[in-house]
Amino acid sequence: MDGARSLVALILFLAASPLWAQPGTSNLTREELQAKVLKLEDRIGQLERSMAAFIRSQGGAGMEESVEPRPAPPPPPPEMVAAKQRFEMPPELVPEVGKIGAQIGLLLSGATSPFKLNSGTFAGGFIDLPLFDRPQWLHGKVSYEILVGMSQSQTTFTTTSNVAQVANLAVLTALNPNGGLANVAAAVTGTGSAPFPVTQSTETRLRLLQVVPFALKYQTTALDRYRLRPYLVGGFGTFVTIHVQNPARGTPPSYGIRPDADITPEVLAVVQQLFGGQAPFGGPLVAGQISQAPELEARGLPGGHGNIDFGLHGAVGIEYRLNGMLSLGFDARFNRIAGTNGVYRTFGSRIGFHF
Repeated sequence: MDGARSLVALILFLAASPLWAQPGTSNLTREELQAKVLKLEDRIGQLERSMAAFIRSQGGAGMEESVEPRPAPPPPPPEMVAAKQRFEMPPELVPEVGKIGAQIGLLLSGATSPFKLNSGTFAGGFIDLPLFDRPQWLHGKVSYEILVGMSQSQTTFTTTSNVAQVANLAVLTALNPNGGLANVAAAVTGTGSAPFPVTQSTETRLRLLQVVPFALKYQTTALDRYRLRPYLVGGFGTFVTIHVQNPARGTPPSYGIRPDADITPEVLAVVQQLFGGQAPFGGPLVAGQISQAPELEARGLPGGHGNIDFGLHGAVGIEYRLNGMLSLGFDARFNRIAGTNGVYRTFGSRIGFHF
C-alpha cells in the first residue's frame, strides 16, 4: 500500500514538471497561467482516479489471496460433555457469585422426651455460618451452627400431692377433733372422710426449650456429584423445662373433690362449692402439688414448674441439594441434660435455604 502511494506521488510530480519547465513561462500573462493550472488540475484528477482504481484492484486481489478457509473446530471429547452434564455444587465463597456458603433451615421432627415421659414432637430452626475456606485435605467444610427449638409431649400418670394431705388433715380435725390417728391415716391416704384425693391421675404436659448457642458442624463434600452432603454436629446448649399437671385430663378425670368422701352431704356440698374444679386442687397443678392462685389464673399467667439446665448436643444427618438455594434431608439429634434421666433424641426432616 505504501509503495502504491509513492508511485502516485512520483507520477503527479512528473506530470506537473513539464508545465513548469517550459521556456518562457515567466512571461505568460495571469490568464494564461490560470488556464495552465486548470489544465494541470484536470490531469492530476485523472491520474488520481486511475491510481485509485488500480489500488482497489490490487488490494482486492491480495485480500482474496490472503483469506484462507479455517478448518472447523474438532468436537469436544466425551468426557468433557459428561462433565458439563454432571451436577456440580455452586460456588460458595465471596466474591465468586456473592454467596458465603451459609445456610438457614427448619427442623420438623418427632422426639423422645427426657424424664421418662412419652414421645412427642420437635420443631426448631438453625443457622450455619462457614468458619474458613475448606482446604483440599479436609474434603469438606466446617461451620458454626446455632439452633433454637422446642419439644412437646403429653403423658398421663399418677401423682401424689403432699399439700392435699395437709389440707385433708385440717378439714378432718375441724370436723372430727377427736378422730386422733384415724384422722391422720385418712388424711395421708386420701380415704374415708378425707375430702381431697391424695393420689390422682394427671396429664403432664412437657414443653422443653432447647437453645444451642455454640456447635461445630462438619460437612463432607465427597458425595457432591450425587448432590449429597452428610454432616456431623457437636456442641453444648441450655435446656429450659416447663411442665404442668392437669388432673381434669387424667384417667379418670378429677376435679379436686372426692365424690365418695365419708362426710355428710351438706359438708360435701360446701367443700365442692368452694374447691371443686378450681384452686387449690381442681385446676392445673404446679409440680403436681397445688394450683396457682385464682388471681394469677384470672390474669392469664401460665402455671407450671420449670428449670434451666446445661447439657451436651450432637447430631448426624444428610442433605440433598435440589438446586443452588434449596436442600432437603434427614436430621437426628442427641441431647444430654444435666441430672437424672436427661437423655432425649429428635429425628425427622430438615429443609435448608442456602445463601
